[in-house]
Formats: sequence, structure tokens, C-alpha cells
Amino acid sequence: MSELLFYRKPVALNRENHRSLKFSPSDKFRFSREINSVPLTGIEFFEASRDLPIFFSRSESGQYFPLALLSLRNNQHAQVDEDGVWQGNYVPAFIRRYPFAMTDNQTVCFDETSDQFSEEDGQPLFDEQGENSETLNNVLQFLTNFDKSYKATREFCAALAEQELFKPFDIQVMAGDGKPVRLEGLHVVDEAKLLQVESEQVQAWFKSGQLAWVYAHLHSLGALRQLSRQQLKANAVEEAKERAEAGTLN
Repeated sequence: MSELLFYRKPVALNRENHRSLKFSPSDKFRFSREINSVPLTGIEFFEASRDLPIFFSRSESGQYFPLALLSLRNNQHAQVDEDGVWQGNYVPAFIRRYPFAMTDNQTVCFDETSDQFSEEDGQPLFDEQGENSETLNNVLQFLTNFDKSYKATREFCAALAEQELFKPFDIQVMAGDGKPVRLEGLHVVDEAKLLQVESEQVQAWFKSGQLAWVYAHLHSLGALRQLSRQQLKANAVEEAKERAEAGTLN
């Protein structure tokens, strides 16, 4: 897939050029702070819906795909603290896969600027014979599973679009600072139209587990209130820092 939102210098992993490269896993996600949404696969809906609203975006070509809304602000979110520790219940796989990624043609890439790579410290990606290490195989398994889920979700969205089940979601919400924010360009599943779909198609979605994805998505919309509370808390922290800095300058 092509979305590399926070990869500053993605390069293809090569067993010859990167034979001595080592990788240090991390549970810090500060690198993601300058975005307000990420793609989400259908199998993640259940976990994500606990504290992240799930919407559908529409590309210029008319294709729909789900995303997890991380913030009511543009180009930033408050799901991580200053140390990069995730504050919510679920970290989207799109973020967890960093600093690795897999392209549409199955090429494995990594962000060369990430401090998780070194030739001195960490777990080797290749063994002395140049074969994949256990660490790299685990990474490849994760990327492969993500790619499979991504493609299944894309097919699911195409099926929903064929049934004309998406409707625009345009609403004004409070951002936590007393100022309204209008959410535009987002879509949700039209539950009323869903009830009109032929029973054979609904049964197929039920058997595949994808009907549950729809209701997890609809349930997640209530998490907008949680984003508002998070933003209020983040605003208070920022204001406290500004007052402290002003006091130091004085």
C-alpha cells in the first residue's frame, strides 16, 4: 500500500545492502503525533471502537476505506503523551507496523531515518549466512497479515459501495475548548439502507463476520465524545506549559 504518512525516508529492504542492519523494537509512538487519522482494517473495528470513532473516507477515484479518527484537530492528536506512550486502549496496526511497511507489490520497506535501526545495537535482521532472522520473519508475518486484512477490507468496502450504503457524515462537534469543529468529507454506513439489503447478501456478510464490522463501526461513533474529552485534557496541559514558560521568562 502507498500510504506512508510518517515515513520520512522509506527504502526497500535489501539483504545485501542491509545485511548488518539491526532493529530495536519500541512501544513508543511519538512519531505519529502529526496526523489526526490513520487507515484501519475491518478486523480491527472491535478493539478500536472502544475509544476511536471509525469513519470511511472516499478517494478521488471513488473508492471507500475506513479510518480511525485520532483527534478533532488537524495534523495532530493526543493519543500519545510526551514520552510517546499510547494513552488509549488500542493502537492501530497501521501505526504498530512502523518503521516497516509493505508496498502493493509486496516489497518490504523501512524508514531509514528511524532511530530503531543501527549496525551496532539491536536484533539482527539477517543471520551470518544472509538468511532472514527470526526477528525479520516476525516482521514479515505481521506485514503479510496486515496486507491480507487491508485487501479484505478494500473488497468489503467495494461491496458496501455497490449496495450504495455509504452516506456523508457532516456534523459539528465541540473540540474540548468550547469551540465547535465541523467534520466534513467523512462517510458512515446508512443503517436504514442496510435493513433494505437483500437477505442473501446480508447472510453472506453475517457468515463472513463482516456484518459485525458494520455494527462495530456504528457503535464507534459514540467515541467522538471521548475525543472531545481528550482534547480538553490536552488543551489544559498545553495551557499549563505556556503559563510555566511565561513565568520562567518573567
